[in-house]
Amino acid sequence: MSPTVSDNVLLSVREEETNLADRNTHATRVAGKGADPEKKALFADVTKRIDYTPKIGTELHGIKLSQLTEQQSEELAAFIAERGVVFFRDQEDLDSDEHVKLGARWGPLHVHPLIPHNQENPEVIILDSRLSPPGRYNTNNSWHSDVSFEPAPSSFSILKFDEIPEAGGDTVWSNGYQVYDDLSQPIKTLLEGLTATHSSDVFRVIQAQHGRKTFGKLNDSQHPVVRTNPVTGWKSVFTNSVFTREIDGVSIPESKWILEYLNDLISKRLEYQVRFHWEKHSVAIWDNRSTFHTGVADFSPYYRRGLRVTVSGEKPYYDPESGTQAQAFEATKEAIIAKQEAATKAKAESEATKTAVTA
Repeated sequence: MSPTVSDNVLLSVREEETNLADRNTHATRVAGKGADPEKKALFADVTKRIDYTPKIGTELHGIKLSQLTEQQSEELAAFIAERGVVFFRDQEDLDSDEHVKLGARWGPLHVHPLIPHNQENPEVIILDSRLSPPGRYNTNNSWHSDVSFEPAPSSFSILKFDEIPEAGGDTVWSNGYQVYDDLSQPIKTLLEGLTATHSSDVFRVIQAQHGRKTFGKLNDSQHPVVRTNPVTGWKSVFTNSVFTREIDGVSIPESKWILEYLNDLISKRLEYQVRFHWEKHSVAIWDNRSTFHTGVADFSPYYRRGLRVTVSGEKPYYDPESGTQAQAFEATKEAIIAKQEAATKAKAESEATKTAVTA
């Protein structure tokens, strides 16, 4: 049977190509680890920095992702790990080939076992509201971390939209570091000793309902409920409502309670979240080890089409000696307070000078 192709999008494959995703592997190095803490090479080209919140989400201007040096790409990986998600505008030169090259700098690229992908670059998945089954590739309006069902889930995802709706279609991220930091110590202690099973069940349902062959095996994997980000060394909660099937080693009611509690924190605590409004040629890059995200399905009847490259990371682990974002943020908080106090003082001195002149 010939593969189903629409506008260079591979929807299904020949029998002999159904193991395409089985070549997925884990990263052999940690991109961004050991990068310059000040990120001088990266910020030398930044013309404007906009922090959406103090702890998650930053928009950088002046950067062309297709033109990064190796040092800049390493510093960017570290910056993304710290900020959770970083946004860029006007990246029209980031075509499919450059998209793939950027992701490959940080690790092996993941081939999704079910979602349609680019015929020439199977690592580029297509998120298009017009693809079948209806609505499935429109947007995923449930909180998740990309491909957490894999033995070595994603480190980074790089998403670019080349067709955007005239209204709606934002994406929202939630900060896994902050979810962990705000837990009480007894709950932290409980969660740090647990693992959870992440499954491909949602894709098995789609496969059964629509008779779809897959591009490879649909995996299930066990991961720690609290994991250490290997770049920052910070602890983050690592469960999500799409792929985490159950907490291992506890009763069904206990598992349900833990997962629902964590999912509520991720999805409902607005102070953990950042929201991005897409423009054509905008790019978002996020760290799946310490963030969760969801699309907002509010743009019908408009269409939306995006391309995503997903970088495979390391097998998740928990280090009890890990630090936290809250600890690291203390220095940042002091700098923010000092900056505000300096601005207040400068304003007061300026007003005093004006008063003296007019007196």
